[in-house]
Amino acid sequence: MKFHEPRTSTLFLFILVIALYLVPYLEDEYGNRYIAEVEEAQEEIPVWADFSASEEIDSIPPPIIKVTEEDPIARDSAISKTIEIKPGLWAPDYDTCTVRDIAPSNLFSGSQEARDRLYFFFENLNELSPNDTEPIHVFHFGDSQIEGDRITGRLRSSWQKTWGGSGPGLIPALQPIPSLAIRQKYVGNIKRHTRFGKRDTTLGHNNYGAMAALSVIQDSATLLLHPHPMGFRKNKTWHEIEMLFGSVPMGGDLIIYGESTDSISINIPPSADGAHISMKVELAGIKEDLVLKIEGYKVEVTGIRLGSSQGVQIHNIPMRGSSGTIFTKLGSGHFSDFINGWDVGMVILQYGGNTAPYVKTIESAERYGKRFGRQVRFFRALIPDASIIVIGPSDMGETMDSTNLTFPMLGEIRRALKEETIKEGGLFWDLSEAMGGPGTMVEWSSLSPKLASPDLVHFTPKGAKIIGEKLDMAFRAEYRTWENMIRGSVVEISEDE
Repeated sequence: MKFHEPRTSTLFLFILVIALYLVPYLEDEYGNRYIAEVEEAQEEIPVWADFSASEEIDSIPPPIIKVTEEDPIARDSAISKTIEIKPGLWAPDYDTCTVRDIAPSNLFSGSQEARDRLYFFFENLNELSPNDTEPIHVFHFGDSQIEGDRITGRLRSSWQKTWGGSGPGLIPALQPIPSLAIRQKYVGNIKRHTRFGKRDTTLGHNNYGAMAALSVIQDSATLLLHPHPMGFRKNKTWHEIEMLFGSVPMGGDLIIYGESTDSISINIPPSADGAHISMKVELAGIKEDLVLKIEGYKVEVTGIRLGSSQGVQIHNIPMRGSSGTIFTKLGSGHFSDFINGWDVGMVILQYGGNTAPYVKTIESAERYGKRFGRQVRFFRALIPDASIIVIGPSDMGETMDSTNLTFPMLGEIRRALKEETIKEGGLFWDLSEAMGGPGTMVEWSSLSPKLASPDLVHFTPKGAKIIGEKLDMAFRAEYRTWENMIRGSVVEISEDE
């Protein structure tokens, strides 16, 4: 056997070290750098690296589609075209004012360009018809503050009464947290995987879909769906069901039936990692229990949509423990196929509360803000015409230190989120200000009935109802302002730089 000469081995190692050093700086044909990322077993709870990472890492662009500059002429013409406002639409009692009359603490902040996208969304809402075959979709992503469909459900009920639509929207196959939108049970060999929280790396890929979570059926499982008796009326009526699958290595079978829906059998075609399969089935359109039977080897269910083919579908997607920096870590191609399979008019991102215990300095808050700004940029690239709304964290009290009515750096976190959101083309709604400012959560927990939990972090159902209505009020004030502009009564809106 012939061995390498020492000088030959030294030269080889030298070249290898240089090559490894240069890998992070290689660029593809689009100018994007390849960055080797080390996966953490528990990234989104959140980790210290989220707040102590260098400025260089914070500035890395999201690894997907580039943001394309919008044509200002096209945007202006879309806003100024002839629009006929629909009369006689249902409105809640609090829908009484425009942005000129609403409390400043309840206003959205952002550029006129960001507002134009909100107006474009309103224009599409105004054009909805009972004859439509596809609804407009709204995604409400958030942390545990939106679990149970508490805030989202209030918004969904209000908007579906005004612009049509029904059903709770997107739900997971396996629901770990009870929800007021729907009751779910399952029987069989099924396991839930999430990209947030404590991640199970045995899944082997990042193609989780828009919920950043999926369920894998090993061989067979039966899912039972029941309208929640205490849920909103519109949640209980399902005109269609849309089954969403990822990888289905050997194909499978799906059977759907209900009290008023005859049994329907569907073959699920084989698909590899990264695939996105959508299957729609028409339902009776009345309140009924549904049974879903799925058979196949390692069938990935990335979501189930219960709703209608017209109106508005608002999806509640809570991610317990997440800091909201998860989206750029998902499989971008699969996520794009999932989102762009629907007409998405708005994305709401409600995060920041999970960072409060970890942020100790202004610099850490700013670093988190920049990381979050990347998420806004991600969605702006993915769906350029959609309106992006960021909801900052609520007020939060420190239960172990009664001298601090709120977390010391919460204000800096809100400021950083607002700055980065506006910079990246989104609108910002300051939930802490809307509920009354620092110290409010302590006050809300002392009221009777209580509006906040003893942990001084989460709202009670009654508190969440108030927040949902305040958020709806903020949207409807913008909608009334848009209406007045269309009718010729222009209301000037100051632009936040």
